[in-house]
Amino acid sequence: MLVVTGSTGHVGRLVAGELSTRGVRQRLLVRDPVRAPDIAGAEIAMADYGDPRSIADALEPDDRVFMVSLHEGPDQRVPHHRAFIDAAAAAGVAHIVYLSFIAAGPDAIFLHARSHGATERMLAESGVPWTAIRNSMYADDIPGWFDSDGLNTVPAGEGRMSFSYRPELARAIAVALTEPGPEGKTYDIVTPQSVSMRELAEIAWAVTGQNYRYAPTSDAWWEERWRARGKEPWEIEAGLTSYAALRAGEFDVTSDDYRNLTGEDPLSVSDIAGLLADRLPLHA
Repeated sequence: MLVVTGSTGHVGRLVAGELSTRGVRQRLLVRDPVRAPDIAGAEIAMADYGDPRSIADALEPDDRVFMVSLHEGPDQRVPHHRAFIDAAAAAGVAHIVYLSFIAAGPDAIFLHARSHGATERMLAESGVPWTAIRNSMYADDIPGWFDSDGLNTVPAGEGRMSFSYRPELARAIAVALTEPGPEGKTYDIVTPQSVSMRELAEIAWAVTGQNYRYAPTSDAWWEERWRARGKEPWEIEAGLTSYAALRAGEFDVTSDDYRNLTGEDPLSVSDIAGLLADRLPLHA
């Protein structure tokens, strides 16, 4: 059976929907059954990464599993991921498709890319066939990169980055779960070009006709602002290291993997911004 974790979140819910359109049987692992998406014929199982017994009870031999990554700091994320992988291996699952991040590895600048790299190592050592679907920052969140005055103020310098569009991630994950061949492979599911934040503002301007601009601030200014919002220390570190990684070129990753995996052409950053135009803060 196909198993989907994180189906109450953005990507997991889309994955469950994609699998439903393919008519395959699936089991949704959720912490709160009330929040599970309404997928015809889907089984619902209560499970929590922090409770290995619940994971063991929810998985069966030969299951093919989508493993979403937890939105936590590394002190919580890594041991919870290990508990899930250990339980999945003990259950005898046939395949794990893991939602990772571009440039994942121990030497990554970005905090979360390091913990994704640690998870990929655990999967490689588990004995379970696995696939990594790596995403960049979500293109769906491009409107949030601008404030109410149309300014993007993140301390990104002239660094370039690609984005990942959640519906495309879900299609790629569904293919990796249901078709032969992806086992043992890593896919970067990103836009076909990278952009600087200045170019992103120009794109927002082009699709809305409104005056979007890039006015970068300093790391210190960003940190003070986010500490004032009560963010956790790991969230502050994740933010600062993400901008350092962006400036260093760590997010400047492009790939044909989406086309090669799905047979479809990926949307460009401009295409996605056009779809999101009515959510941009200065939309016409």
